[in-house]
Amino acid sequence: MADSGSRSSAGDRRPLLHRRTLCLSAVAAAVASAIPRSVLAAPSITLLGDSANRRFSVLYKGDRIGRHIVRSAPVVEGIRVSTEVELMVKKFFVTMFSYRHRSEEVWRDGRLMALNSETTEDGVTFRVDGAAVPRGFRVVGNAGPFIAAAATLTSNCLWNYAILGEETMIDAQRGGVIGLSVRRLADEDIVIAGRSVAATRFRLITPDLAGTIWYDRANQWVSGELERSGATLQYRLEP
Repeated sequence: MADSGSRSSAGDRRPLLHRRTLCLSAVAAAVASAIPRSVLAAPSITLLGDSANRRFSVLYKGDRIGRHIVRSAPVVEGIRVSTEVELMVKKFFVTMFSYRHRSEEVWRDGRLMALNSETTEDGVTFRVDGAAVPRGFRVVGNAGPFIAAAATLTSNCLWNYAILGEETMIDAQRGGVIGLSVRRLADEDIVIAGRSVAATRFRLITPDLAGTIWYDRANQWVSGELERSGATLQYRLEP
């Protein structure tokens, strides 16, 4: 959510927290247990209620290490969805890991029209730009340009319930298109901001990411856990 070639010092940090753990983004292949696409509606951007306005505290071993915020607002071009992620792990006043992601996406009539993001991990910065073109959506990242299908969602779209029916998504951190597999686990009651909420739990699986997310009965993202190399990050929805 692998970068061994870009930074020789990263290896000693990975057992603690790896970028792909933190960002819900990975190189993936479908697994046999993936949820059937027919179970979910076709991908669409539906900004009903607060679906695209989410604010999470991110915890590691019970300590708050940062935040993940999603905001939406109408613009002339359609709907702008902004994503901000800031994470930092310190030990004995020494920074062991730092991660920052800023992204702006413009959506119109259920289609991604523009994407601009900047991601900085431990001082190394990556940029992704994209725009709708007649053949689909053109993404430019570190690996160069790539044309995605017009209806493809991005790795920032966990706020959009339709992503659970997808097998691929645009990597908003590095560019290109990556895989995603999802399995529905159970309906259950969870505690959100001190109150019990009826929710459905889903398991996300990729080669280097295993994560669990919950959506409430209004199909809004309300909780999450990400696992990697023995580290578990908890997403706690703020009131």
